[in-house]
Amino acid sequence: MSSNPASPLRSLFITEGLMKLAGGLMFIISPQTPLSGAVALPMPPATLLLTRLLGTQTFTLGISMLLASAKTPTAVSSRRVVYWTVFARDATLVTVLALQYWFGDNVDALGFSPKGLLGWLAELTPFCLGHLWILTAKPHWF
Repeated sequence: MSSNPASPLRSLFITEGLMKLAGGLMFIISPQTPLSGAVALPMPPATLLLTRLLGTQTFTLGISMLLASAKTPTAVSSRRVVYWTVFARDATLVTVLALQYWFGDNVDALGFSPKGLLGWLAELTPFCLGHLWILTAKPHWF
């Protein structure tokens, strides 16, 4: 169980949960800010809406991670499921972004430039790989 003092899992949940809350709020409140390097002006309304919707997912996963970081037996027992959920969402997003970059019509990908898609992939892939590593190589942390 992650109540083991040697496990960094609780700290990871708190840190990533706070990062997801902040990032999700940014995507909801000011989607133009994270999109500024990825989408040319004027930003299509559909891009702004989809970014806000992605922000709601990110924010909600942040809440889930913070709830699972508690020291209660229920929270400790839920950490593996929460982590698999976060991994599944991020892995799906990385896969769709990669497919769009490699096979999509990037001229009309809701305004995303190939450079913007690569930037988003570069941001998400390390988290995805880190989650997979913890889930497969460090199951004793749970």
